Amino acid sequence: MATTPKAFYRGSLPAAQTTVYTVPASTKAIVTNVVATNPGTSSALVTVKLDNHSILASVGIAAKGVLTLELAQVIEAGSTISVQGGTPAASVHISGVEVA
Repeated sequence: MATTPKAFYRGSLPAAQTTVYTVPASTKAIVTNVVATNPGTSSALVTVKLDNHSILASVGIAAKGVLTLELAQVIEAGSTISVQGGTPAASVHISGVEVA
């Protein structure tokens, strides 16, 4: 089995729930880190879902704040990662490995 470190998503948080990654066929993905940052001057919200199940559900991030989540969640081929935020200034980085 080959494992490949992967940045599943790095970018701003869209206002609507948006799929940002789909696990390729014949592959599993292991999500290991979620880092969200809010460089704005007011609080922001972040939602992250793995295959439509919330791991962060409208979690608040203080102004100029950072949220880090260390985990080990396996998602199967065809499963998705989706994100949503409450302000365009907030962003998220989701990383892990693909196992093929």
